[in-house]
Amino acid sequence: MLGACLLMGFAVICIAVWLEYNDSLGWPREIDRERGLESESDLRYRAIRRRWRVVTHAILATCGFLMAAAGFAGLGKFWVASWTAVAILIMAIMVIALGDAIRTHRHYASKMQRRK
Repeated sequence: MLGACLLMGFAVICIAVWLEYNDSLGWPREIDRERGLESESDLRYRAIRRRWRVVTHAILATCGFLMAAAGFAGLGKFWVASWTAVAILIMAIMVIALGDAIRTHRHYASKMQRRK
C-alpha cells in the first residue's frame, strides 16, 4: 500500500510540474495557430486561461501530495480523509475544465463573429 500510494503521488506531482512547465512555455500548436492574431480580447482570454491552468496544476500537485501522505500514514482515518479529499479535488478540476471549455468556445465563437 505504501509503495503504490507513494508511486502514484510522486507520478501525479511530476505530471503537474510537467504540465505547468509546458504551459508556461506555450504549446507549439497554439503558438503557431495564433501568431499575429493578438487582440485585446485574445490577451484577456489567455490571461484568464493561464490563471485557471495554474490553479488546476496546483490542485493536481496537491492531489499528489495527499496521495503520498496517505501512503506514509498507512491505513486509518487520515488515509480515508486524504483519498476523499483527492476525489473531491479531482471533481473540482473537472468543473474548472468544464469552465475552460465553455470559455474557450465562447471566445472562439466571438472571434469568428468578428471576422465575418
